[in-house]
Amino acid sequence: MARSVNRVILVGNAGSDPDVRSTGAGTRVAHVSLATDRTFRLNGQEQSRTDWHRLTFWARVAELAERLIRKGTKLYVEGRIEYGSFERDGVSIPTADIIVQEFLLLESGSGRLVSADESEEDEEAESEVLETVPA
Repeated sequence: MARSVNRVILVGNAGSDPDVRSTGAGTRVAHVSLATDRTFRLNGQEQSRTDWHRLTFWARVAELAERLIRKGTKLYVEGRIEYGSFERDGVSIPTADIIVQEFLLLESGSGRLVSADESEEDEEAESEVLETVPA
C-alpha cells in the first residue's frame, strides 16, 4: 500500500475569536477563521490577495484555543484538510476545514506550541502546552 500524506501548515492572523460549542457527547469544538496573505504578479503588476481558511479545533485543543486565541492573533497551525458539504435551499455547498492538531501563538512574548494527539483518548495526551518559544 502506498503511503499518503494529508498535512497542512498555515501562518496567518485569526479573523475572529473562537466560536466554541459542545457536541451532544460533551466534546468541545472551536472554529476560527484564519487569514493568509499572498502576493503575485498579474500583467506585470504586483497584486495581493487574502485567503480565508476555516480552522476546527477539537477537545482539549478547542479549550486551549478558546483561552489563548483572539481576533488578530498571529498563528502557526498544523493539521489536515477535510472536505465535506451541506445543503442550503436544495443546493450542495462544498466545505473545506483545517483540522488543527498543533498551533503556535506567534504574538510577541507568548509563543506557545499547543499539540494534539488525536489517537489517544486520555485528555492529557490529547493536548498539552509543550514549551514556551521565545518570540
